[in-house]
Amino acid sequence: MPILVVIILFACAIGIVLALITLSLQRISGRVVEQYKQKLDDANTIINQSAPPDTWVQPFRARMKGRPDGVSYTPGEAMFYFVKGRDRSADEIGEQARKHCLKRLKMLTSFMEKGNFYDDDRTKEMVVKSLKSEYDEWASCHWSDLVMNDDTALSG
Repeated sequence: MPILVVIILFACAIGIVLALITLSLQRISGRVVEQYKQKLDDANTIINQSAPPDTWVQPFRARMKGRPDGVSYTPGEAMFYFVKGRDRSADEIGEQARKHCLKRLKMLTSFMEKGNFYDDDRTKEMVVKSLKSEYDEWASCHWSDLVMNDDTALSG
């Protein structure tokens, strides 16, 4: 009789382990799909709007707004703003944002270049060429044209 209990407990343990592995794989595959979707959406935004996606520049825009003079920080806020670089000038933050956008665009271009999710080679070539063209344009523009851009084309 005790051997039967051990076998049942072992089978239940194996079942639980397999269920946990299945759930983990589902979550991981869901995250991968989301990341691919986000990259494709970012490429679409860059190609159609000639501007970085808002998710790339929004943190830098928020840092540039800052707090008005004379407002004191609580100890927790002071540490947060110190770590986030809140006291940097707009030019420094803007240049950081431009470098950040160029780095992400370079990684996105590489991802799109290596991907095999296109209907034909012409489509792939067009997408990669458009992204590389945007990189060249962003590399030569002023940071404010890139970061403070709200749904308008870059002025170059």
